[in-house]
Amino acid sequence: MKNAEQLSIHIVLIGSIALMIGCEPTKLLPDEQADTSEPISANDDSGASDYTDTTDGMDANDSVDGDDTNDGMDAVDGVDGLDAVSVSDTVATLTFLVDDSANKTYTAEDGLAWKGSFSFDEDDNIVTFDGAWSGPFVPLWDDGPRSDGGHEPEDQIAGDSVWSVAVNVGSPLSDTVFEYGAIRNSIDGSDGEWIWATDNGTFTVPAYSEETIAVQGLTIEAHGWIDARISIDTSEIDPSFMLEPPQFVEVKSSAWGWSEQPMTDDGSMDAIPNDGIYSVTLGTITGPDTELPNNGLLNPGALPEFVFVLDDIEYKVLGVPPAEEGGARCEVRLAGEWIELDVQNQPDGDQNTYVVIPWAPLEETMGVNFVLDDSANQTYDISDGLAVKGSFSYASNTRSMTYDADWNGPFAPLHDDGPWTEGGHEPIGATANDHIWGLTAWIPSESTDIYEYGMVRDYADGSSGEWIWTGDNGTFTVGPGATMVDPPGLTLEPHGTINLRLELDTNALDDPFAEVTLSQIQVKGSAWGWSLITLADDGLNGDLTAGDGVYTFVLSLYAGKHDGLLAAGDVAEFVFVINDEEYKVGDTKLTGGLSAWSDANSTGSDTCVTKTAACEPKSIYTAAQQNNNPAVSI
Repeated sequence: MKNAEQLSIHIVLIGSIALMIGCEPTKLLPDEQADTSEPISANDDSGASDYTDTTDGMDANDSVDGDDTNDGMDAVDGVDGLDAVSVSDTVATLTFLVDDSANKTYTAEDGLAWKGSFSFDEDDNIVTFDGAWSGPFVPLWDDGPRSDGGHEPEDQIAGDSVWSVAVNVGSPLSDTVFEYGAIRNSIDGSDGEWIWATDNGTFTVPAYSEETIAVQGLTIEAHGWIDARISIDTSEIDPSFMLEPPQFVEVKSSAWGWSEQPMTDDGSMDAIPNDGIYSVTLGTITGPDTELPNNGLLNPGALPEFVFVLDDIEYKVLGVPPAEEGGARCEVRLAGEWIELDVQNQPDGDQNTYVVIPWAPLEETMGVNFVLDDSANQTYDISDGLAVKGSFSYASNTRSMTYDADWNGPFAPLHDDGPWTEGGHEPIGATANDHIWGLTAWIPSESTDIYEYGMVRDYADGSSGEWIWTGDNGTFTVGPGATMVDPPGLTLEPHGTINLRLELDTNALDDPFAEVTLSQIQVKGSAWGWSLITLADDGLNGDLTAGDGVYTFVLSLYAGKHDGLLAAGDVAEFVFVINDEEYKVGDTKLTGGLSAWSDANSTGSDTCVTKTAACEPKSIYTAAQQNNNPAVSI
C-alpha cells in the first residue's frame, strides 16, 4: 500500500504543478483501435496512444508495462525482445497475390507488397512471425513461378498483371494465426500505402506444417465510370473537436488507397470558392497522369469510406468520424449533374463515414426502355430467364448495348425489381414485383444504327433462350433530339379456353420432303413459346391411330408452365420440323399433310383430344410476317 500511496501523491502533485504554471490540458487523439485504413499504430505516428491500440494487439512504446524497450515485441509472450513463436525444423510455403488484371495499372515501380504480422528475410525467402508488424514486408512480383527463376507460385504466369509471391515460413510448434493486408509504394520491404479493402486478413499456419497455404489475396475491381466529390463544411465541424476553422484540410479514402489528399476551397475541385466548404474530386486526383494513377472512378454499388484529417488530426469524435451532422458531404455525377448522397457511418468496427454509389449510365449514352407485361397470367419469375435478344451485345456491368448485326450476344436480361433510378433495372415509373418485366439499357447518344430485337425465356449468358416474341422483329433507332427510346414491348395476353389440334400426315408431304426417311418429327409454335415438342405416332397424347404416319399435337396436352389455351382473336403460328429441318423451302411454308382444328364453339378441351365433331377444322394460312410461318386464326 505504501508504494500505491506514494504513486497517488506523485500523480496529484504533477497535476497541481501543471495547473499552477498554466499548461493547456493535453488533447487526446481519437481512439484508432479498429481503423483499417492505418491498422498498426505500433509502426506509425498517426494514431492514438499506443497502449490503447487493439488493432494489432501490441503494446509497443507504452512505457507502463515495465518490460518494454520500444521494440514492440513483448505483446505476445511478455518477454521483451523475444519472438513469441517457436518453430520446428520444417517449413511451410505461403502464397499471396494481388490481381490487377482488370485495370493493369501497376508496374514493378509501384512497390506492391504483402504487409502483416511478420518480417521477411529476402536472402532466405522466409517470413518470421512478428506481432508488431515491424517488417520488412514481402514484395510482390509478376515474373513467373519460382521454378522458372521468378518469385511467384507455380500456377502463375509472368506479365499477366497478377502480382504474387511464394515464400517459406518456419512451421510453428502450435497453430499460429497471422494477420495481413496489402500495400503499395513499398521500397525494399518498407511500409507503404494501405490498399487492403476490408478488415485485416488472417491465416493460420498449423503446427509442423509442410503444406502450401494459399492465403486469400486481393482482387482489384475494374475501375468504374462514376465520379465522386467528397466535401467537408468547416462551419459544421463538431465544436468538441475544433473551435477555429482548420488551416489544413485533407481526406483519406478507401477509394484511392487511404493516402491523405489535400482538399480545396478555391473552385478548382469544389462547387463554390471561398465558402468554407472544402472538396476533393475523384476524377481529378485519380487515373492516368495523376498522383494516383492506380486508382479510378467508382462502380455502382461501391461503398467508399473516407476520413477527414484536419490540421493533421483525424476528424473523429469519441472515436467515430462525422456524418452529415458533422459537415461531411458526398456527391456523385449522374447524367451530367452532381447529386448529393446520404452520408452514413458504419454500424460497427471503425465506424468510418461511407456512401453507397447508386446506378448511373455511362456518359454520352441514352436509355432504351424494354417492357414485357406478364401481369395477366403471372407465371414468370426470375428463374425463367426472360431477356431481350437482338442485334446487339449487352454488357451487364454498364447496362450498355453495342450494335451487332450478327446477333452474337450476350443479350439483355429483364428484371422486375423497380426503376433504375431507385436501385433496380426497370424504366422510370416501374413498380417492383408487379409481373411487368423491364430493362433500361443504354446506347450511344449519337447512334445511327437500326437495332432489331425480340424477347426470349430460359436465357442465360452464352445461350440463345426460347423465342417468345410474336410478329415481326421489333426495331428502334435514335431520333433527332431524343433523350430516351421506348420501343414496342410484349404483352402476354390472358390465357383462353380454346384448344388447338395440329396434325402432320407424313404420307402426304410436299417435295423435297416426300422421299425423306423419317427419324424425328417435332413442332414449335407461338402458342407455347416456340419450344420444340417431339411427337410420336403411337396412339397416345391425342394421336388416334398408332403407326399410320400421322403425327399429332394437342395444345392442352403439351402446354407448359407459361402456356395456356387460346382466346378468340389469337393467331397461332407453328412450324413442323422433320429430321431437324423446318418443313419449308427457304422461307416458304409447305402445306402438304398439314391440318388444324380448334374447339372454339364447344366447352372444355376434350373435344380436340379425341377429335370429336365439336373439334372443327381450321384454315391454315401464311402468317403476315417475314418468315411466312403457317398460322391459324382463332
